[in-house]
Amino acid sequence: MSLRKLVPVLSGAVVAVVLTLAGTSVASAISSGTPQPPGKPAPVAPGVTTASLCQNLWAVVNADGSLARAGCPGTTSAIRGGGFQVIFPRNVRDCAYVATVGDSGSSGVPAPGEVTVIGRSTTVRGVFVQTYDSAGSLTHQGFHLAVHCSFTRSGKVTIHAGHNVAVVTVPGGLSPASIALATVQTFHGVFVVSATPSPATGKITIHLNKAAPTSVLVGWSVVN
Repeated sequence: MSLRKLVPVLSGAVVAVVLTLAGTSVASAISSGTPQPPGKPAPVAPGVTTASLCQNLWAVVNADGSLARAGCPGTTSAIRGGGFQVIFPRNVRDCAYVATVGDSGSSGVPAPGEVTVIGRSTTVRGVFVQTYDSAGSLTHQGFHLAVHCSFTRSGKVTIHAGHNVAVVTVPGGLSPASIALATVQTFHGVFVVSATPSPATGKITIHLNKAAPTSVLVGWSVVN
């Protein structure tokens, strides 16, 4: 074979090798899972849950700090700083705290003692409790704690003449388990056909069966 014929053959072989190597490099880069640039974070819905709207704010705590039972899911207890802390799933800073020394069971006689309460300084969801024996010495005893708060999750809204929709912002927001109720207080031939809660916006939308001939008052409330 002449040199002139051999050169094109070798050139073709070299090109084939280069393409093969390039293909291998591309395939290797693809299979290596090179991270893609991060996209925009997904929108985060308001942190409102059934637990955060719970109104059964009470807890029974054992002498070792463990939680015997509670009214709201997500309630926790522990021994902290010579006393106890009870953390609820919602803000209890502006509420009233009532506690009494006592055991969690239904038999026997609990030891006498005293108890003091104060809001937890490190979180608006907490209560700090200290228990004492009958001589006034600091000790760990079981106790029952009840928290009383003022909740306003109802009200009234006026739908003016010529309109049939009202949108109400609910204090504290809404959870996926929230139920909205509404009724016309001043009839005028109209009535509520729906009260739809939106957990994403914390609002309820109230629809009348038709446009009001004159202003009507609608009462609303939210459960959960």
